[in-house]
Amino acid sequence: MALADLSAAAVLAALGEFDELGREAFLKKYGFGKSRGYFLEHNGKRYDSKAIAGAAHGKLGQRFEALASADFSGGDKTVAKRFRELSFVVTEPSDVQPIGIPFEVGNLYHRQRDIHQIFGGQERGGIATPADCPFVFLFTGESGEQFGYSDGWRSDGIFAYTGEGQKGDMTFVRGNRAIRDHLADGRDLLLFEATKTKGIYRFVGCFAFAGWETIQAPDGYGQLRSAIVFELVPVADADSVPAAEKDEVDLKTKSLAELRALALAAATIPKSPSRESQRTYYVRSAKVKAYVLKRANGHCEACGKPAPFLRKDGSPYLEPHHIKRVADGGPDHPKSVGAICPTCHRLCSTALVFDLDIGNRD
Repeated sequence: MALADLSAAAVLAALGEFDELGREAFLKKYGFGKSRGYFLEHNGKRYDSKAIAGAAHGKLGQRFEALASADFSGGDKTVAKRFRELSFVVTEPSDVQPIGIPFEVGNLYHRQRDIHQIFGGQERGGIATPADCPFVFLFTGESGEQFGYSDGWRSDGIFAYTGEGQKGDMTFVRGNRAIRDHLADGRDLLLFEATKTKGIYRFVGCFAFAGWETIQAPDGYGQLRSAIVFELVPVADADSVPAAEKDEVDLKTKSLAELRALALAAATIPKSPSRESQRTYYVRSAKVKAYVLKRANGHCEACGKPAPFLRKDGSPYLEPHHIKRVADGGPDHPKSVGAICPTCHRLCSTALVFDLDIGNRD
């Protein structure tokens, strides 16, 4: 393996060249893009880890050449592991910036270079579940049509996404389990759609699991089997969430105990096919949020201060914030949602401060 050849001396030589040329010229010389998450830290400076590794390989001696980006099996995480073996410090994506979604809806991305080299995960198939990552990557395209099904939008705002498994009945293992349990695992579902250019995908957005159904469709061997179709809801901003009808949910008159029971039920992972509508999904979300706001009793669950002002209906103004997931919106377990003031909401992108306080309450 090429990375196993790296030595500390060769890495230091690459760092010296980086300092001499400057970042832009160094990356251009070796044909690498800028790192998005993993950086090698040395003498108070940060360096693009993958580019340093590629350049360092060419400094091992006359029979060695610099490595290209495509030569790295496993991507940035593999590079980080090797650097640490050589006693260098490498930051994780969460160390260098709050973990947000590093993709813009509608923009195009190269699957291998922009996703797997940075976050890892399976480079083939429709579902990628990189370890130690807050995302589950979903890839959709036209390939499923040869098996009798296709992904796509439904009239109720649901995106129907077919699970993985080429032979026999689909079951909730591997990628299928990751989709179903993503809320409990604290991971967001990021959906990418294939374009006509090989390897290039358009980012559709962040989604949440709302329910599932099974259909009869042929497997990769032409045998009829049960296929799982996931119902995914786009994670919306609070202002765009459709309002629930009064006869669907009436939460203002509920006691704290009643709201807690409703919230826990809403956060339960469906155990059978559900075909939930988008509105029903958001009603479940409203139950979790209503309980969290009442539990806070008018005080921010981060700083402990009273809500800064009141809503039009006279209730304290606090904002639900998800502490495990990147994106707010959609049903979640009450343990993972805090009611906080606008100031704290702006400050705590990852908000792990809530774990002990809220976890003990629920």
